[in-house]
Amino acid sequence: MKYIITGATGGLGSQVLKYLLRLVPATDIIVSLHNPNGASSQIVSSGVEIRHGDYGDPSTLDEAFRGGDKVLIISYPNISGRIPYHVNAIDAAKRCGIKHVYYTSLMFASDSVAAVMQDHLASEKYLKESGLTYTILREGIYSESYPLYFGFFDPNDGSDEVLIPHGDGGIAWVSREDLGEGTAKIMVSDGYVGETLLLSGSRVMTLHELAQRISAILHREIKLCIVDEERYLKRNIGKDGRMGEEKYLRQWVSTFISVRRGELEIVDPLLQNVLGRKLKPIEETLVEMLRGGSADAR
Repeated sequence: MKYIITGATGGLGSQVLKYLLRLVPATDIIVSLHNPNGASSQIVSSGVEIRHGDYGDPSTLDEAFRGGDKVLIISYPNISGRIPYHVNAIDAAKRCGIKHVYYTSLMFASDSVAAVMQDHLASEKYLKESGLTYTILREGIYSESYPLYFGFFDPNDGSDEVLIPHGDGGIAWVSREDLGEGTAKIMVSDGYVGETLLLSGSRVMTLHELAQRISAILHREIKLCIVDEERYLKRNIGKDGRMGEEKYLRQWVSTFISVRRGELEIVDPLLQNVLGRKLKPIEETLVEMLRGGSADAR
């Protein structure tokens, strides 16, 4: 059995590879990278085969997927405009005779109003209609990505006031490491054919509750404020990197409508059952990130 992993240099993909290497020999794994020269030390030293596979160049995907049995298609990292990249990967899997496709979606609802979920829903539909055997993995919201949902929080920016638009709601936070291990174990199983799985955390925490936990860790009061979209945008437009771009932010605000609707508060026991242990609580991730001085939202 040959396993192909895309996106193995990313936060989720690197964790999937880490745990897949514990389940199958390295010689059974192919890593498809858009830039093979950017392979991490983990990938290079692991003994897996490294191939060039670029979602934007279908001809490279044909070579990257050649001889594979199962492929993990990790979604292209953007809010919108991702569908052509996913279509290219799904079509290449079909041309190459891949026996099973695993696609990483998000845990938002099937009728989600969040902009970030729309391309996932379209990609899920395309995969279902492709004729390929598939499993859709609706990965839960990374605990490590909490700053995205918590007003792009940076503990070092001098502000103790966090602004979010629309309203609060519960999120079933889950660590990337737990998701990576669970995804790897699902890939080596022969189950879940034609299913859409929810890999959520084991409990829900609202953003207001998150503020309380962060306040306790930092020993200062962090206040969460619900504001209108324009005030939220004014606070964040112009910040360094993609998060400060107005187009990105205007798309991102719809996420909080979904949070308020309760789209992210669904708890499914599947991931915990697959791992056979309790999941890592978000409190541990918060301590690691905040006491380590990190506000990594990737």
